[in-house]
Amino acid sequence: MTAAASASKILIVEDEGIVAFNLQQRLQHMGYRITGLAESGAEGLALVSRERPDLVLMDIHIKGEMDGIELARALNRDFDLPIIYLTAYSEDTTLERARRTRPYGYLIKPFSERELHATVQMALERHAMQSALSESQALLRQSLDAAAMGLIDCLPAADRLRLSGPPAERLGLDPAGEHPLSALLERLDEAGRERLGDDWAQPGPRRHILRARTMDGGHRWLQLDTVADPDGRVRGVVQDVTEREQARLAMQRVNEELEDRVLERTAELRQHVRELEAFSHTAAHDLRSPIRAISGLGQILAETHGAALGDDGRRMLDRMSHAALRMGELIDALLSLSKLSRAPLYRAEVDLGALAHEVERALREAEPARETRVEVADGLRVQADHALIRSVIDNLMRNAWKFTREREQGLIEVGRQDEDGRVVYFVRDNGCGFDMVHADKLFGAFFRLHDEQHYGGSGLGLSIAQRIVQRHGGEIWAQGEVGRGATVYFTLGG
Repeated sequence: MTAAASASKILIVEDEGIVAFNLQQRLQHMGYRITGLAESGAEGLALVSRERPDLVLMDIHIKGEMDGIELARALNRDFDLPIIYLTAYSEDTTLERARRTRPYGYLIKPFSERELHATVQMALERHAMQSALSESQALLRQSLDAAAMGLIDCLPAADRLRLSGPPAERLGLDPAGEHPLSALLERLDEAGRERLGDDWAQPGPRRHILRARTMDGGHRWLQLDTVADPDGRVRGVVQDVTEREQARLAMQRVNEELEDRVLERTAELRQHVRELEAFSHTAAHDLRSPIRAISGLGQILAETHGAALGDDGRRMLDRMSHAALRMGELIDALLSLSKLSRAPLYRAEVDLGALAHEVERALREAEPARETRVEVADGLRVQADHALIRSVIDNLMRNAWKFTREREQGLIEVGRQDEDGRVVYFVRDNGCGFDMVHADKLFGAFFRLHDEQHYGGSGLGLSIAQRIVQRHGGEIWAQGEVGRGATVYFTLGG
């Protein structure tokens, strides 16, 4: 006995009592359950409705007004179950009538127990497979409907098309019928028709997104994912992707408008930059002229009337000349700062150690009597813009040189260290230092922590260094302690 047999219920419709009883005994011996014996069509209908058997084993000639074939037709209409005919007749007319009811098998009397078992088992297995297939097809249809999808089956050479699901309905095509291919093509725009016709001639998988006209005069976007067989038959899935395409087109329009606005704003910014450059150069020229005049007139006054001015007058002239010189330095620093954002950046290998030694030599030439030791680490090679990174080292070392002036033995260190997986460069001094409360203000333009008259400078050195480091994609920060020196750290991105 098989597991399938023990779970299967069979109804026997046979008007010969002995034959029906014999069938019942044989089937029970095989392990099947017999739900009842019927002699007529009416009795068979009633038992099927009440017992819901898994299979009906039925003689073609039975009692009552309907024969077995008419009963099978009624059962096919209202129930889903396999039917096997039992008959002692094999004439063509009867068999043709029986065939139209789509039976699962025939048993011609007399038949052996092996024939009976094999026919019943095959009918049950075939019905189980067909039920599973029907369920899968129903789930597929539900999934396709939920996704606004349908199936396409087309033979372009024969001008035959089948299209199912929501896409067919929206194009006004019968989802269950067959149509000429032109029924689809005439709803596409010209570009879509040409693209589809050319591509379907090629074997293999294809995807098309086409704009189609609907029956109500509107338009929908369809996505066709198809495969062309070697014999030219095209099969695949059609999906209504109108919402997605509308969103894509809307996003495309937004991007195009944004790009136009960016181009417009870029042009405006370039114009503003050109105007600022012109203003900077004009202002610098206009400011330098009176400053040079002040400095020159002061020098002439000192040379021609210095004796008559006395000590106080000469001191005032010195202060005036110093102020004019200071103003010229500020103008030059401001122009340098404004150019940093416009100057192109050319990265190459740069030896920071060599640059530090160059700056050291310039500082010692300016103040040969200074007792300041400069220590530069080896191997300070970076990828940076040579001119710009030299400005960073120059500004940082000049600051360190300036703020170690009061030390009997000044010390300036230029080196590197590894920190959190990145290389950090630094310039350290043992000068006057600063209070960390002001650390976030150090890099602001013109910000000073120390007396200008005593230490001098433009107040823009750290601002320039910060701008250059940021242009390299790096960071810059400082640490210090009043009376115990300061260290400026920086990284270089890329």
